[in-house]
Amino acid sequence: MADQSSMADCPLPTDSLESHCAAHTPVTPSCRFPAGTVFGDWRLTAFIGRGGNGEVYCAEHVSLGTSAAVKVLMREEERAKKRFAREAELLAKMKSEAFPRFFAYGEANAAPYLAMELLEPGELPSGDRNVARFLLSVCDAVAELHSRGYIHRDIKPSNILWRRGRPAAVDGRARSPVSPERSEPRKRWLQGCAPHPVACPVLTDLGLAKEIASPGAEHQTSNIKLQTLTLGGVGTPGYGAPEQMERGEATVASDIHALGVLADACFRGNPPRMWARIIRRATSSIPAHRYPSVIAFARAIRRRNFLLGVSAFVAVIALSGLCLSCFYSWWTQSGREVWRWRALCDRGKIVSVSRICEPLDESHPKYPGSIVRYVTNRVDGTILNLPQDTLSFARPILLKPGEYRIVGPGRLDADLSGPSNAVVRLKDCVLNNTTSVPYPQNGIHYVFEGGAYLNFVNLDRNIEHRRYIHSDGKSRNALRFRGPMTFKELDEEQACEYERMLMRDLR
Repeated sequence: MADQSSMADCPLPTDSLESHCAAHTPVTPSCRFPAGTVFGDWRLTAFIGRGGNGEVYCAEHVSLGTSAAVKVLMREEERAKKRFAREAELLAKMKSEAFPRFFAYGEANAAPYLAMELLEPGELPSGDRNVARFLLSVCDAVAELHSRGYIHRDIKPSNILWRRGRPAAVDGRARSPVSPERSEPRKRWLQGCAPHPVACPVLTDLGLAKEIASPGAEHQTSNIKLQTLTLGGVGTPGYGAPEQMERGEATVASDIHALGVLADACFRGNPPRMWARIIRRATSSIPAHRYPSVIAFARAIRRRNFLLGVSAFVAVIALSGLCLSCFYSWWTQSGREVWRWRALCDRGKIVSVSRICEPLDESHPKYPGSIVRYVTNRVDGTILNLPQDTLSFARPILLKPGEYRIVGPGRLDADLSGPSNAVVRLKDCVLNNTTSVPYPQNGIHYVFEGGAYLNFVNLDRNIEHRRYIHSDGKSRNALRFRGPMTFKELDEEQACEYERMLMRDLR
């Protein structure tokens, strides 16, 4: 049975079996058999109801005290007795948990009786998932019946009862093991019952079940084309197929029609769109247009949300594509450069050399006023190691407050700006700062530590730069505004200026 453990979600009475039995109408003189009447090993305790062929009583085992439902045939026609005996024989063959457990069959008090498992009535489930689980369990029961070469012919809500809790032992013994072909569904059912009590639908009333396959074909599956027989007009109006009710013809398609009506009844005649298509095909007035087997009907139920899932998948793919395009747009404009900048940066200790002027304690004729000293410090900061090649950044890089050190021998073309009062130390590198923010709005202090060339590509010389640019004076350094981009070009430009100056002096 499919996913029996989930049946606890379906609406069922909360009473136990004892309270359920107590709630039945007490045995009255209108019943054929009074309380205390014994049928084999079973003693009648309460009257449950009356059907077209007999009465159903609640009974208990005379020695063990276990409960059961005893069905007593009331009609005396030979045809009714044969049908009742066939129902008992068929129920005894069914090993699936989707059918009531068979206890005993015999004749007592001048009437045939059938003792079976006592089950609880319940309402049809509602909701997409609950209805699907319910119908899949019923489909498993009908498929089991079809595989043995029988059709039910009377599938309706009143013939579907509920089993609550774990499987109970009968006469102190557990049920006999099932056949290998049904072992897997039974295993799933037992796994569902083990942790906590559950409610499982059970297909009952096999009185109208009819063998429709040739003798000896009990184990043929419902996928095999079964023989169509001409039967009497039997079944329940509204659930029976048109050909079954009008012409007395019943096949596998007749049970599929009843399952479709049962699905429609679960939704009170207003099924969702995904269910309406399934119900419409299952209840077609033409048997050939219905599902070819119960297995196909169950497969359609499992795949009812396939189109919805495909739509959701397409929507997710479209949304992912939109997000990817937005990310790609950001990545091409800014993200790639941010990643490159972070990949180049390394947090560590920066050795800083500062040039300070200290006043002299005593005046000296050679050093009047003050003296210049160099102070070496170690501070935490960000180190940018430039490779041999040129690095270019189109997006502005806003520096946070702190110490930065750019070390060559490469070249960096970037817009370094920000009102952060950051300190940038340059060593053995070329920095072409493309910022257009003039001093003092830029607010970055530059310190030359040797072999550095700083070129402000988009700024003109301003007196303010002296407050922000410092040099240790120990090695070759250069500062230009709108100057050449490399040291080589700077040397060529200086050589040309020197030649022009010599030519001017010679003249």
